[in-house]
Amino acid sequence: MKIRYANAKVEKYFSDWGEMRRKLPMDWVRTLKKHIDRLKAAETFGDFLALGLGHPEPLKAKDLGKYSVRVSGNVRLIIEPVQIGERIELSIEIIVEGVVDYHGGKDDWFIS
Repeated sequence: MKIRYANAKVEKYFSDWGEMRRKLPMDWVRTLKKHIDRLKAAETFGDFLALGLGHPEPLKAKDLGKYSVRVSGNVRLIIEPVQIGERIELSIEIIVEGVVDYHGGKDDWFIS
């Protein structure tokens, strides 16, 4: 699957894991790297969802169309599949929005 990034700042961190290690805890960086590798390896977004790794789940309300993937207890990788036609599972491209702690009624972005 093809991966794009929401902006240059997000791309900077996801293209340089050493830079990300300076910003986030090492266990989060390892988990994020695994998720990105799995997304790249999947042919479609449906293939990634079928794995169930990271408990991908659709977001609601203002973030409709986006998915979260667990990094740690409260931290999530936010991605948005680029929809082709009616079925989101057929998407072959995603946009990485960033890394967020969205619990407690607020969004605390670590990378956005």
